[in-house]
Amino acid sequence: MSEEKNYSNPTDGMPPEASAKPKNKWKKRILIVVAVLALGIFVMKSLDRVGQGEVGVVYTMRNGVQDETLAPGYHFIAPWATVKHYPVAQQQLVLSNNPGDYNDDSHADWHVDAPADGGMVKLNMTINYNFIPDRVTDLYERFNGMDGDQIVDSMVQNSIIAYIKEVTPKFSVMDIYSDKRSDVSKTITEYLNEKLTKEYGINISSALIIDVQLDEALQEKVKAKEQAKQEAEKAELDKQTAIAQGEADKARAEAAAAVTITNAEAEAKANQILSASITENLIRMKEAEARLKHGWITVQGADTVVTDKSDNG
Repeated sequence: MSEEKNYSNPTDGMPPEASAKPKNKWKKRILIVVAVLALGIFVMKSLDRVGQGEVGVVYTMRNGVQDETLAPGYHFIAPWATVKHYPVAQQQLVLSNNPGDYNDDSHADWHVDAPADGGMVKLNMTINYNFIPDRVTDLYERFNGMDGDQIVDSMVQNSIIAYIKEVTPKFSVMDIYSDKRSDVSKTITEYLNEKLTKEYGINISSALIIDVQLDEALQEKVKAKEQAKQEAEKAELDKQTAIAQGEADKARAEAAAAVTITNAEAEAKANQILSASITENLIRMKEAEARLKHGWITVQGADTVVTDKSDNG
């Protein structure tokens, strides 16, 4: 006969209340874990951090967009609410084909191919901007809940490039490349500010040209113009120097002539005064003085004759 094995339940023979206690204990633990997880998820969904220099726009299906925005910091919001962030502090958009302008080893080429009077130029630029705080709630509604970065990446960047191309034809290649680059930057800034404030609630504080690149043929033309300009400036400088030197020489000659005339006039006047002072009485007095002193002066008629009246005579 085969031996019959008896696998008995450890709870066999125990009262029903005692066997139910371990099961209830595990259920309670599971419920606590589930509750903690649910609470954590609730807190994560209800806690929103608005970064420094940003504001948050709150939206709910029931109430729509709230008029009051969230300031920087942590905020508890309803789990069913949506918060989108908009930078109101200054941000910088770089449009360049130089990775170094992005502080990176590689980056997509975002330079601006801009038309100018005389040819095309490649512009590398930095655009400093910020969203206007009073406009962000309207932007949320206008652009279907897009946040600030999404608006800039998908629309504003393309608009900026298009508006830059509307400004640059007013300037020549030489203006943009060298002479009036700061004026071009200022004009672009003012135009972008006018357009983007109205369209996107964005303030443009500056649009700076950091580099201008030309194709080889256009670059040679620009160099030739610069060389001609430098030569013309040098010729004008030489001309002005010669004129100044001639005027200086003339002034020196006139001064020397004036000195000569003055000296001659002084000498003539002195001679005139001397001649006027020699009278007949003066001559006779001088003769008398000489005769008295020397004894050899004789006056005969109108002429003075000097004779020797020494003892040996």
